[in-house]
Amino acid sequence: MRFPALHILLLAAPFAYANEALDVLEGKIDANSVILPPREVPEGGEAEGGEAGDERVENIIYLPPEWAPSPLDGLWSRSVLYDNAANPWVQQFAVTGQYDVTASFGKAETEPSGMTPARNTDLDGTRTRRARLGARILAFNNTEIEAVGEFAGDTQYRGVERLKAYTQVSQTTGVTYGKFSPNFGTESRVEPSLSPYPYRGALTNMVAPAAALGASIHHAGKKLDYDIGWFSSDYDPEFGSMGGDGMLNVSVSGSFVEKTGESFARTRWHADYLHNFDAGRSNPQGYQIAGQRSANGNQLIVQNPAYRHLFSIGVKTDSDRSSFSGDFQLAKGDTTVWGLSLGATHWIVPGTLNLVGRYQYAGTDDTRGIVAAPGNSGELRYDASPFFTGDEYHSFYLGTNLHLYKDSLLLRNGVEYMILNDEVGNSFNTEAFTWQTGAQISF
Repeated sequence: MRFPALHILLLAAPFAYANEALDVLEGKIDANSVILPPREVPEGGEAEGGEAGDERVENIIYLPPEWAPSPLDGLWSRSVLYDNAANPWVQQFAVTGQYDVTASFGKAETEPSGMTPARNTDLDGTRTRRARLGARILAFNNTEIEAVGEFAGDTQYRGVERLKAYTQVSQTTGVTYGKFSPNFGTESRVEPSLSPYPYRGALTNMVAPAAALGASIHHAGKKLDYDIGWFSSDYDPEFGSMGGDGMLNVSVSGSFVEKTGESFARTRWHADYLHNFDAGRSNPQGYQIAGQRSANGNQLIVQNPAYRHLFSIGVKTDSDRSSFSGDFQLAKGDTTVWGLSLGATHWIVPGTLNLVGRYQYAGTDDTRGIVAAPGNSGELRYDASPFFTGDEYHSFYLGTNLHLYKDSLLLRNGVEYMILNDEVGNSFNTEAFTWQTGAQISF
């Protein structure tokens, strides 16, 4: 996610690396790729953490390849309306936005069960997945304020997506406060406009909490970063309140860089824990499926899933032409679900054509413990989305992204094959195959 990753950059080098910080703010580089500058090692000496000459290199700057100059650079730069580092009150003001439309073509086939015949569900449709508009302000030389409104979807989904501020209080410590998402999972850390996939994974959509009012303290240590936060468990599409018993969020993360030949690869890992003290009485995930029926078996959902303990361990590696991400998640409460997501990308034509793939798995021992919405209906907060239930989920996605202008203007095409078994329930096993295409513009 662009903003928390920017914390690391600002804490590590608030003055010497102002150019890199500006590039992050303008979306030219991924803030997760910037870490501390190199330490000097005496000739013949050893670098901390390994023998001299080791392939793992600590505390260096890794930057992805620069985008080629484009005639559109001037147009996109107009999103920064004010920029004056000498102003002691407001250093920068910029508008932000994202519009993402996706079309899906395919169907889901459910096997017959007992006296119930086979069922086919049409997954054709076109949807505005994202319609966001916001602003970003740099103020007081130590604070970034970010506001984003979501205008897509229905009334349950539209509202204040985030309204937060980050204040750096020392060289190594900062505080985030307002409405924002807790640190949980690899995908939740990625801004939607920077994600190579059309939507987040099914398990992340099902268990990860939505943005809520809260505060989080970030500390950048010598080797590890630490975050501890408190959030409201009372979801509201608008600003919300500090209602309910709340959620505790603890996260530890770290980075290292490895040299492979003449290039470098950067790896960042994280371990997250979230405890919902209000499980069963609140709905921090933000979607409402209670009272609705599944598309595969017409089964009534009595209540929304209620998770008390949530764990995530993940890793993301970036190199010049490829990237890899992996994330294991476990959620325990009224039901228990677990799963794994593995994703990879490779630039077929650097800066223009990107090949992307992802595999997802989720499992549970509970009846109807998994809820998935294939096609362009991945966000469960869309009330109109046809969703399917089961106890074992597999998904395979393969596609290409054509970048017409950096990550800010692109076309997506891909195919997804989903398997959702219902062996613990009434054997409403379902397979779905969809072709998905879409376009995205962001600034």
